[in-house]
Amino acid sequence: MDRLPIQNLVRNYSIETTVGQAQRIRHFDEVVSPGTRIYIPHTPHTEFAEMVRLAARLRREGMEPVPHIVARRLESLATLDSLLARFSGEAGVTQALVVAGDIEKPEGQIHSTLEILESGTLEKHRIRTIGVAGHPEGHRDVSDSSLRDALRRKNEYAAKTGAHLYIVTQFTFSADPVIAWETSHGNDINALPITVGLPGPATARTLLKYAMECGIGVSLQAFKKRYASLSKLLTVSAPDETIVKLADYIERTPQTRITGVHFFTFGGIEKTAEWANQVAAGDFQITGEGIKI
Repeated sequence: MDRLPIQNLVRNYSIETTVGQAQRIRHFDEVVSPGTRIYIPHTPHTEFAEMVRLAARLRREGMEPVPHIVARRLESLATLDSLLARFSGEAGVTQALVVAGDIEKPEGQIHSTLEILESGTLEKHRIRTIGVAGHPEGHRDVSDSSLRDALRRKNEYAAKTGAHLYIVTQFTFSADPVIAWETSHGNDINALPITVGLPGPATARTLLKYAMECGIGVSLQAFKKRYASLSKLLTVSAPDETIVKLADYIERTPQTRITGVHFFTFGGIEKTAEWANQVAAGDFQITGEGIKI
């Protein structure tokens, strides 16, 4: 396999930054290319006003801000309407990632992504490019039949409104669950493009911590075996093997819906972006275990 399919997969990657991480960045064009989609997670202790300010900063610095809209953190549809008005008016936001959120008890009246989509509030504020969650390894609190039904209804929403809807998967340590999921859930995914969520470079200990919190399934078990010893927990892990396998799968499967990757920055946005930029530029060697930078 040559470098080009790997570069093509990574070239237009998206990435994320928390409000706290962003405070350490002098200027984002020193970290990523202009126009890069940068997601803004709504973490438990992050205020809406902080997210709006960060989105406005990203826009000023030539980036494409993509705020997380977490259904179960919203008090009401009126709250959503007010928030989107600020994102649109103050930061020129036209894209968002809409997820239900892993909160057992909603903080307000909204329970699901579909309630937000079907409310019409996104269209009202001209947010027409919308990411939704995909779960190749399942969801610990939601049945597979419910996940399938949600995908079908999201397809219906996209067809009805003309919105560009796409899937961003939970992060994974392996290409295998993603490939198997696309094969088994193809009718439910239908025409929705898939962006595969990957953890950027970080220590194995850090990645295990987040994986346990997020309920990652099959790929976590293999990852835990690989880094079973205490000494290996301090080893920095990168998603190189996963990227090579995904790129090979895309080359062999013209009908795949996989169109790109999104990096979760558990090890920091600078470290993740530096690694991704080198891969996109072809500054790596392909080895038997993935790629070497």
